[in-house]
Amino acid sequence: MLDYIQTLLREPLAFFDQAIYRVLAVLIGLCCHEWGHAYAAWRSGDNTAKNAGRLTLNPLAHLDPLGALLMFFAGFGWAKPVPVNPYNYRGDRLKADLRVSLAGITVNLILFVLFTVVTVVASAFLWRPEVLDYYGLSTMVSYDYNVVWSVIAGTALQDFDGLIAHAWLVPLVRLSAYTALVNLNLAVFNVLPLPPLDGYHVFNDLIFKGRFHLSQRAFQIAMLVVLVLAAQGFLGNIIYAVVFPVQRALLWPVRALWG
Repeated sequence: MLDYIQTLLREPLAFFDQAIYRVLAVLIGLCCHEWGHAYAAWRSGDNTAKNAGRLTLNPLAHLDPLGALLMFFAGFGWAKPVPVNPYNYRGDRLKADLRVSLAGITVNLILFVLFTVVTVVASAFLWRPEVLDYYGLSTMVSYDYNVVWSVIAGTALQDFDGLIAHAWLVPLVRLSAYTALVNLNLAVFNVLPLPPLDGYHVFNDLIFKGRFHLSQRAFQIAMLVVLVLAAQGFLGNIIYAVVFPVQRALLWPVRALWG
């Protein structure tokens, strides 16, 4: 968070340039995540989210004011939780709750794959052919190397100007790479078995058969704890320990085909 504030004070133009892409990427990830919960609940027989206007991809239906501000100025944020009523679920209530809990994570993983594919395809035309032949296409989009981070940060034209064949593709690769990264981060983050994250509900359903029921107050306190852990970078270290291998595995076919 301090890094974003320092960038805002030191380089305001660079901050707002990064913020535009960051907000777009996070909006796509968060809104689709919440839509996934609403859709799964509706398919399971619960119309609560649909009646509340949450079965939509319209960002205005999902945005939380404070979460949106933090998204812009601090680099992280949140959307309004989708309201559900498990008592409306058809059939096995425990299985329905598990589906609804996993729906947002599943949507984020699908978006991670789709936007990674867009990043790879666009990058195949962004860089000069001799660069791709020498380094390999997977290197140019891998989180293990500096190139993709330079693209995400918006400095690729300065850092690698002589290696770029089509500069007009830089914004597309930047947005798609950033969106892929954000969605994978959201998926891994929400898998953590901490209330009020989806992983807690999954853990409760699978291990304890849904027997644990926390009060609204307990969830609010847990949310503050999660935010503190995220701000301190503790959760970030866990997430990135997973994100890099997952992206590496997804890029394996690219590495095998391109070299």
